[in-house]
Amino acid sequence: MGISERQNEILKIIGEDTYVSVNELSRRTFTSPSSIRRDLTRLENLGLVNRSYGGASLPEINGRVAGFYNRLTKSIKEKRLIAQKASALLKSGQSILLDSSTTASFMIPYIAKIDSAVVFTNNLEIAVSAIKQGICTHCIGGSSINGSVSLGGSQAYKALSDISVDIMFFSSQSLSIDGMISDSTEEESYVRSVMLERANKTVFLCDSTKFNTKSLYTLSSLDCIDYAVFDRDFEGVVTKATLI
Repeated sequence: MGISERQNEILKIIGEDTYVSVNELSRRTFTSPSSIRRDLTRLENLGLVNRSYGGASLPEINGRVAGFYNRLTKSIKEKRLIAQKASALLKSGQSILLDSSTTASFMIPYIAKIDSAVVFTNNLEIAVSAIKQGICTHCIGGSSINGSVSLGGSQAYKALSDISVDIMFFSSQSLSIDGMISDSTEEESYVRSVMLERANKTVFLCDSTKFNTKSLYTLSSLDCIDYAVFDRDFEGVVTKATLI
């Protein structure tokens, strides 16, 4: 997703301890100090850490930009399981739409294994990751949403109106007990709603930390989605969506 597993681990450690020295990061990741310094340079260039002499900390005010990368370190086991399950829906030659969620980003390694797949996404880092893995990739244009790596706005809507894809994989922040899917960011939610209209099949990816929660902006419901993929059983209302 633009950063390595070790860099994800570094972000997690810094997030837990506020400030961590290079030597401490080296010890905890079993990596040489010189490699840690290169990792920190990469993370600093992405705006994810603040470098200081001998170590690094998270930016004090960087939540909107760093949000995607920080979420990558959350519920990793669950997201990998969801992506593995959802990969059963992949077929050669598919046109695939991925939203800007970190959960959808875990689909990339599986998409890379199928022939002639074409990916569309509004997330800059997901696009870069797909390109690096040899996938034919289209990054939907637009403007940054709240300073993040996700794109929205009129250009994104226009680009989406020009395509019709075979399948869309998406996530959101919340899934209520009555099967309503919602998010706390209005623009992210609206872009997803446009995406849903451009896909022949829709697949909702949701880890169990989001179960029985509600956010401000309602996106859709499980009744309107073709497939739902969870890491464990959902005890709420599921009527029309096919569970994978």
